[in-house]
Amino acid sequence: MLEKKRNVYDFLQEITEACQEPIDLTDLYFKIRTSYTLLTSRLNLAVRFGLVKNLEEKYHTTQKGINFLNAWANVQTFLKEETT
Repeated sequence: MLEKKRNVYDFLQEITEACQEPIDLTDLYFKIRTSYTLLTSRLNLAVRFGLVKNLEEKYHTTQKGINFLNAWANVQTFLKEETT
């Protein structure tokens, strides 16, 4: 089965969701299932945006990350309603 191509927002969502419990880079790599280069690029973006933070070599979702997840879920719901 072919998976749809993930855009940057999809990656940010997956990373932010995966980091709700503290997770190290290796476990995050296996959970997200992408190349190491792409993961570190998107993870650095999530850190710069303040969606996740790095504490003692583990990544954890911030309150801003939780807010992003809620807002992104609303956008996805809105777009689904508009296309049906």
